[in-house]
Amino acid sequence: MKLLHVFLLVLLMITINSCGQSNSRQNNKETFQTKVGGSCEGCEAIYEQAPSFESLSWIDTLPDFNEPGTKLIISGVIYKDDGITPAPGIILYVYHTDQTGHYTSSKGQTGWARRHGYIRGWMKTNEKGEYKFYTLMPGHYPGTNAPAHIHPIIKEPDKSEYYIDEYLFDDDKFLTTSERKKSENRGGNGILTLEERDGMFFAERNIYLGRNIPGYPLKKITELQSGLELGDHCPAFDPLHLSGADAGKIVCPMCKYGYGRGIMLWFNNTNIDTLRYFAKNLEEEMENMGENKLRVFIIYMNPTYNINDAGGEIILQSKLKKWCEEQGLKKVALVWVPSPLDEESCGLFIINSKAENTVFVYKKRKIAAKWVNIDYSDQVLKKILQNFD
Repeated sequence: MKLLHVFLLVLLMITINSCGQSNSRQNNKETFQTKVGGSCEGCEAIYEQAPSFESLSWIDTLPDFNEPGTKLIISGVIYKDDGITPAPGIILYVYHTDQTGHYTSSKGQTGWARRHGYIRGWMKTNEKGEYKFYTLMPGHYPGTNAPAHIHPIIKEPDKSEYYIDEYLFDDDKFLTTSERKKSENRGGNGILTLEERDGMFFAERNIYLGRNIPGYPLKKITELQSGLELGDHCPAFDPLHLSGADAGKIVCPMCKYGYGRGIMLWFNNTNIDTLRYFAKNLEEEMENMGENKLRVFIIYMNPTYNINDAGGEIILQSKLKKWCEEQGLKKVALVWVPSPLDEESCGLFIINSKAENTVFVYKKRKIAAKWVNIDYSDQVLKKILQNFD
């Protein structure tokens, strides 16, 4: 009889635990959803032993934060698929290894929750689309060259859960060129640039719903497209500087100045004079703000490109240098690339040769804002400079 009582008690506990997990999942998961993202092994862990999604805050402290290790604070904004509008009410689930590089589970964890370990967190974006979490720097997998990383999973109210690119760390010794090329850019670029303050490391990552997510119902785009997407990493390129601090030199703008904030105006028009007042105003803004707060690069793409006319290029460069002197451009850098079709510059930034101009605002080497075919009015300049308030 005692054995029977024990068996019934164990059966009852299993049933209660199963019902608890089922109720937790049912409370958090809608019955009608659009399936997106393709295969997502382990994504169901977002529901397992999870808090109620209704009660989530936009900030979470993961269980490891008060343990010994390098403290890390990651924040950002989740945007809707237009890349501009903040997305409130989005669930972000994250998990990562402990300091030894293992997904160590805690007592009572089962299923996928057990596999993901005890270092897990859930956030729900606020009305501004913001999220933030506190944790420790994850450890590397033992005996491998895999970069340290944090796994993120997104849950939108009317769609199935899906994974986005992992959070990676730009200064990780294992984040090689080949590893960087593996990125699918799901949800935007996930490589973090760390900034140390008061003994802790801070990083920002904005997330773009639907970006490179299979099956995602994106809005139809009709206007001319040009340039990298918001949140993308600005690659290195090596133009000749005709004005500015590096005049006469071949210098990579992003390698030297990408750590800060700035404007890149990719110009594809034979008439440089259309830029006259715009360039002068940008020169004044650089003078007023200081070069530590604002850098400006005007990339002249030589729309008259002729592969057999090297002499013509030299003459044109000379005319452009004279033009810069006439406008008094001492801080604004007018830089030269050989053609709108040049793969080592325009190609890297996905510049459309049919666009007269493509304008980026970058912050810590990531695209923070973008415009295509702007006019060079004071109103447009004011809109661009709002990103530097």
